[in-house]
Amino acid sequence: MALDADRFVVYAPAEAAPRTFDLLAANAKPAGADAWEWTSIHAGIPVIVTATQEKFVPQMANLDLVGGVSFKKGCYPGQEIVARTQYRGILKRRMALAHADAAPLAPGQRLFSKAFGEQAAGEIVNAAPSPEGGTDFLVVAQIESLDSGDLRLDSPDGKPIEIRRRPATAAA
Repeated sequence: MALDADRFVVYAPAEAAPRTFDLLAANAKPAGADAWEWTSIHAGIPVIVTATQEKFVPQMANLDLVGGVSFKKGCYPGQEIVARTQYRGILKRRMALAHADAAPLAPGQRLFSKAFGEQAAGEIVNAAPSPEGGTDFLVVAQIESLDSGDLRLDSPDGKPIEIRRRPATAAA
């Protein structure tokens, strides 16, 4: 099953697995957990962990942009807030792909912007080492901070981060 252009999940019965893996070995190269995490981050797939649970509505993590939330189905926990955010357009945070010449970075690590002073403007959703050095990560941050491009790690004077990609329809 293709997850995106560069990632696939292969399901095979145990008796067919050796033959399947031989075919894959001719056309693909194995990758470890860091590569899987890194490609997931580049695909914009957030992984919510204990440090970030209950911190975002689905739209902040861009799930509305990829069909990851239904606005026709009702009666689920948080449904009212999710629908209100969608239909009233009050979203102030979005997720973006970022990079920093720092390691290691952790989910829940806070980000700061001049516009917000000592108040955190965002946080890291998940992170993985970049093959080019440093760390690539998904961040949910104030749209204003993403626009200004002045986000920093851990404090208003912390190490700067580079926003590499924002969702195509990130208008609040």
